[in-house]
Amino acid sequence: MARTLRRKLARHAAERLLKGDAAVIDELAALIVHERREREIDLLVQDIEAELAERGIIVATVESATRLDEATKDAIKRLLSSNSGMESLASVEGRSAARASRKDAPRSEARVPETDGSDCAAQYVELSDMEVPSDRIAQVRLREIIRSELIGGVKITTPTQVMDATIAKKLNDLRAKKI
Repeated sequence: MARTLRRKLARHAAERLLKGDAAVIDELAALIVHERREREIDLLVQDIEAELAERGIIVATVESATRLDEATKDAIKRLLSSNSGMESLASVEGRSAARASRKDAPRSEARVPETDGSDCAAQYVELSDMEVPSDRIAQVRLREIIRSELIGGVKITTPTQVMDATIAKKLNDLRAKKI
């Protein structure tokens, strides 16, 4: 039996997801297990997200040290839906860093699950989608990940770009420059 190409699977899944058929996820999972292609799951998800992006639905992963407020989420969605794309991250970064630096402001912190000591611990929160008026982008969906080791700021990952405006990255950059 011939293996189906991963990109063809991604294209098929994206088309069915756009039609509202969520059963394709279960079918893909069964196919992956049947063909023993478990190592390709992350790549398949990336390919599906890229196919959705080509059709105007952006799925972005937003990582931060604390849970983002609704205003910041809306700003990120507007940023991603704009044609300028990721150029004005400074406004989102500044708002997030200012919120993280306020000591007297109440914080809504999410608990990160205990792990075996690896740095991979994260809490995944699926956020609802928002219709965005744009020529190319019809929808922006955010997947929020809470990672306390980022200290502050945000890291936004789309199928085509990564923007890392976290304090942890800035500290690592300073260490690399030895300033």
